[in-house]
Amino acid sequence: MSTHSHDSAFSKRPILTGVAVGIGSLLPHAFLPPQASLAFAAILIALIAGIYFGFAVMNGSPRDQMVEFNITGLFATAGLLGLLYWPVVLPLAYFAHACWDLAHHNRAHLPLVAIPRWYVPWCVVIDVIVGTGLLVIWRSHGLI
Repeated sequence: MSTHSHDSAFSKRPILTGVAVGIGSLLPHAFLPPQASLAFAAILIALIAGIYFGFAVMNGSPRDQMVEFNITGLFATAGLLGLLYWPVVLPLAYFAHACWDLAHHNRAHLPLVAIPRWYVPWCVVIDVIVGTGLLVIWRSHGLI
């Protein structure tokens, strides 16, 4: 990892910046038409999941890269299924990604790619805010 990442606002205040990014990621859904909101949520979950593949490419073994690549594919598939068939899959995918974040926590002792310590709480906060917000917004708009 680059030493510069330790100087970022994200690493210094992961919960606060996670809340800001989570709200910023959720806010467009309050204004987008339903299909655009679904598409945005599907693209964002695939993007979020792909970040772990990036960590694996930078820091991981071939095994780590394969694991993260396949998990990214599962989240992208969940995004597509939510977009095309079952919108509720999308907020559930955000909650599932929060679990995937927690699996990478150093104390879990699972054989997963190493990521910066601050990243786990930061991403969990974003995933929970977006997943919860999508349930609320989409329920009020009759999507789920």
